[in-house]
Amino acid sequence: MSLSMFNHDCENVLQLIGGRVVSLRLIYRLRDDFFGCKVDQLLKNIQSSTEVGDLKKSFTSLIRSVISYIEKYDNNNASFYEAISIFNEINIERIEWKNIQHCTTYINNEMLDLDGLYNDFNNIKSKYIESKEKFGGINKQIESFLIKFSTHDFDFDDDERDARCHKNQKENHPVRVDLLWAYLIDGEDVPNLKKLVQFVFSIPASNAFCETIFSHMKYLWNDNRNRMSHDLVGAELKIKMNIHFTCAQFYDYL
Repeated sequence: MSLSMFNHDCENVLQLIGGRVVSLRLIYRLRDDFFGCKVDQLLKNIQSSTEVGDLKKSFTSLIRSVISYIEKYDNNNASFYEAISIFNEINIERIEWKNIQHCTTYINNEMLDLDGLYNDFNNIKSKYIESKEKFGGINKQIESFLIKFSTHDFDFDDDERDARCHKNQKENHPVRVDLLWAYLIDGEDVPNLKKLVQFVFSIPASNAFCETIFSHMKYLWNDNRNRMSHDLVGAELKIKMNIHFTCAQFYDYL
């Protein structure tokens, strides 16, 4: 991998979904022969120019290896990212059956009935088309859908919940695609499409959710409870992250 890569079309790097930002930054560092201010200061303290040259060569080799790894990973997964990107489309009318069918190639065939998936997709597409013209448009219906489910959010009192809803309406946020699909699928008998949507939206865009899990685990699995099994810790985390009932509410629910 030579420095001629800088003359390569950088748009290809920018289009990579995974490590495109990191890769581009590393490319700039190689181009500018910049390894960080602290490293430059340490290199200036080295008397031997040969040793400095050897160190720079090792830094360059390391950065090139990282870039190569990132590009190889992204290139291997580019077709997968491209396939699932269709679920980022807000206008469901633009999604075609061939797009949905292409996504299924990345899922175990035993999980889905393609005939059923075809019917599910057309049912949801019809619901979207009908919903656009009713009850103030799709945005209003999604807001009503969220308000309905916010009654199960016991972390906020009524005043705070009302303030949040008012703020969202005032700011006129664009429709979030995950909430759009949640609204469209809610109450519909579309088991195959639901599996596909769950598969796509279970892929995190960042590690923020994982960090939240680790934070909760730190308090659950502390020094006073260090003999807990992995299964027990996992079960407690699942309950904590997925159920917002108080003990009394959960008892009544059961």
